Amino acid sequence: MMRALLITLLGAWIAGTLILAGVATQNFRTVDRLLAAPTAEFSRAIAPLGQHEARAVLRYLSSELNRLYFRAWGFIQLALGAVILAGALGHRPLDRAGVIGAAAVFLLAVVMLLLNWFIVPLGRSLDFVPHTPVPHALSRFWRLHFAYTSLDATKLILCLWLLIRWSRWSGGLSANR
Repeated sequence: MMRALLITLLGAWIAGTLILAGVATQNFRTVDRLLAAPTAEFSRAIAPLGQHEARAVLRYLSSELNRLYFRAWGFIQLALGAVILAGALGHRPLDRAGVIGAAAVFLLAVVMLLLNWFIVPLGRSLDFVPHTPVPHALSRFWRLHFAYTSLDATKLILCLWLLIRWSRWSGGLSANR
C-alpha cells in the first residue's frame, strides 16, 4: 500500500513539474501570439496603450501568474517531499538509497522555495525597466533563474530515479511487508 502511494505521489510530482514548466513558458509565448495576430476587439482594447506598452502589461500579467503558480507549487512540493520522505523512512527493511534520494528531493524543494523568494522581488523590480542598456539586476535575475531551473531539473531526475527504483524494488516498500 505504501509503495503504491509513494509511486503515485512521485508520478504526481513529476507531472506537476512538467506541467508547470509548460504553463510558465506558454504564458509568455501567448502574449506574443496575441499581439502578432490580434482580433479586432483586442486591437481596439490595446490601441490606447500601443503595441510596446500592451506587450509590457501583458508580460507583467504573465509574470504575476507564473509567480503565483511557482509560489503555490513550491509549497505543494514541500508537502509532497515531506510525505515521500516520511514514507521512505517508515518502512523496514530500510531502503537507504531511496531514503537518501527522498531526502535530496525534499531538500531541493526547500532550496527552490527559498530561491523563489529572491527571484520574485527581483523580477518585479525589472518588469517595467527598459532592457537597453541591460540593467545589472537582469543578469542577477537570469543567474537565479538558471539556478532554480537547474535545481528543478536535478529534482525531476531524482524523482524519476526514485519512481523507477520503487517500481522495481521488491524490498521493504512492497505491499506484503
